[in-house]
Amino acid sequence: MEIIETERLILINYTLEMIQATIKGTESLEQASGYHVSKDWPGIDFFFYLPYVLENVKKDDRMIKWTRLVVLKAEDKIIGEIGGQGIPEETGEIEIGYSIVHDYQNKGYMTEALIGMIGWLQEQPEIHRIFARCYESNEASIQVLKHNHLVHIDEKDVFERQGRVMMWEFPTKQS
Repeated sequence: MEIIETERLILINYTLEMIQATIKGTESLEQASGYHVSKDWPGIDFFFYLPYVLENVKKDDRMIKWTRLVVLKAEDKIIGEIGGQGIPEETGEIEIGYSIVHDYQNKGYMTEALIGMIGWLQEQPEIHRIFARCYESNEASIQVLKHNHLVHIDEKDVFERQGRVMMWEFPTKQS
């Protein structure tokens, strides 16, 4: 599996074995991945999303290609995740999602991870559209998206009970 490396981070494939280990607990993931794991990872939202990820990977192991764990090189530690939803091989598009544990926020790590991920995605011939969504209230995520040159597409925003969900797109090559 291909590793994406930036100045301070390594983005490793989140394999079936690692997904199963995460569900079992931190110690299991440390054994499966070979890295330390931040005490606050995974966050509650991602943890409850894991059974869905597990089932999708079991059905189609191509999904492993698009989801990465974020490893901080200096600490040899998993501090977050970044990845894509969808089936790019069929649709040509991928929705980026990410999170990082609280203690590592506001240090530029997620901006750096997204730069690395987008750079890698641009090299994938099946990708023609990269997009992301976030709530209007999520200022930290909005800043990460802006720093990575994603453009807010106001007319594609939707309103949910929790608030406005903003649509962001990265200008990519056309098919």
